[in-house]
Amino acid sequence: MIIKGKSRGSPVQLARHLLRTDTNETVKIVQLDSPTGSLREALRDWQFISTGTQGSKGLYHANISPDARYVMTPEQWQRAVDVLEKELGFDGQPRAVVVHEKHERQHIHVVWQRTDIDTMKMIPDSFNYVAHERASLALEKEFGHEIVPGKHAKRDREQQPEFPGAEISHAEWQQAERAGVDPHAFKDAITAIYKSCDTAPAFQTALEEHGMMLAKGDRRDYVLVDIDGQIYSLSRQIKGVPSKDLRAFMADIDRNTIPTVEQAKAMQEQRERAPDTAPAENPETAQPPAPSKDEEAAALEQALRERHAEEGRQLRQRQDAEYQQTARILADEAHEKLAHFDALQQAAKERFVRDTYRANTGFKAFFETIRETLNPKILAEKAHTRAEAVAGFKRQQEHEREDRIADLDAEQAADLADLTERHQQQQREHDARYETERDRYLREHEAAAKLLAEIEERRRQEEEQRIERDRNRDGPPGRAR
Repeated sequence: MIIKGKSRGSPVQLARHLLRTDTNETVKIVQLDSPTGSLREALRDWQFISTGTQGSKGLYHANISPDARYVMTPEQWQRAVDVLEKELGFDGQPRAVVVHEKHERQHIHVVWQRTDIDTMKMIPDSFNYVAHERASLALEKEFGHEIVPGKHAKRDREQQPEFPGAEISHAEWQQAERAGVDPHAFKDAITAIYKSCDTAPAFQTALEEHGMMLAKGDRRDYVLVDIDGQIYSLSRQIKGVPSKDLRAFMADIDRNTIPTVEQAKAMQEQRERAPDTAPAENPETAQPPAPSKDEEAAALEQALRERHAEEGRQLRQRQDAEYQQTARILADEAHEKLAHFDALQQAAKERFVRDTYRANTGFKAFFETIRETLNPKILAEKAHTRAEAVAGFKRQQEHEREDRIADLDAEQAADLADLTERHQQQQREHDARYETERDRYLREHEAAAKLLAEIEERRRQEEEQRIERDRNRDGPPGRAR
């Protein structure tokens, strides 16, 4: 069972994330300790309460995700939340619990109010990772789940001196989803290539034959760049090989001879567009000449424009989906708030009518009844006065309801305007990145082409040397070796 969490602010953004139906098959709020009845309003109120303290992150958001092999019952989910709450020290704090289901697998989100309203102090969140693992370990033992190794409370330092690392990190899962590949299969393929090679140059050549370009990373020793320009840490792709052993294996390669990430991307794009330049057997089947440098630069710029346009289209699709989802959430919340307001008004109206038409009791009321019976005019005036009072109260409520609707519409319009402004800023940043990338790619295009030519020349020389060695080895008896 994996438990992750941290303190945070941004209640509106968190509520949107928890209520997203475009990335989850089902979303269900199973608990909300708030009289508002709205997750968004509850998180906003909890964050607002934190302004009375010296802290800025008034929420604690945790994610509880059991192994896919185990199906949790509602009672087990409840128990998991309670155990984690106790470990984190949030006993009795208001909380919200949301269940997500995706690909027939459930996980649960919990958000607590961090501010203790009795002391107006933030409940500390130090050593929260240790608390996560204590809760995870206790729940795995209680539910009979297989224990997942951890870095803190679930770590035997004698048998596990080094911190364990996830085989597939969250960032790698996201990258794999964008690239449309299986991260496990990808790692298996790179590991197999590595094991089939005796030397680092052979490994580099084999990677290139499989469409991967070895490059220098900014923070890592080596990275891989695929044909689509995706970047992968080399050490993360080879299973069972420590980083120090990989560095020793790769020591035979001069880092000055391999491209940077940007150069590798440009070389991959150039390779993808390059025509087959193998020598033709006869003039009739000869291939057209390779494009000139100017033509290659123009083709590169055109490819960048097309990619920018496609990325912009995808960005607009994501923004439209987010806008529609947010508008639906805001409309549902406004409907809930108005229904709550209508219920309060209905109760107030019934109370007013009851008080207005309530009959007097006692001796005085007896004589007043006789008086009204003998004088119907007094009775009619009294009925008219009561009717006017009720009508006036109804008109007042109608005005209040109109004002409430106007306030809700204004809130919704303001939130959507903020979202629109954020989307416009994303578009501006996307356009600015395109201009920067275009200039950088064009600058490095010439350097990449030169480096590619050097690599091809080195490969040609190595092939000639190999042929010469084979010729000497297979020569007639008595020939010099």
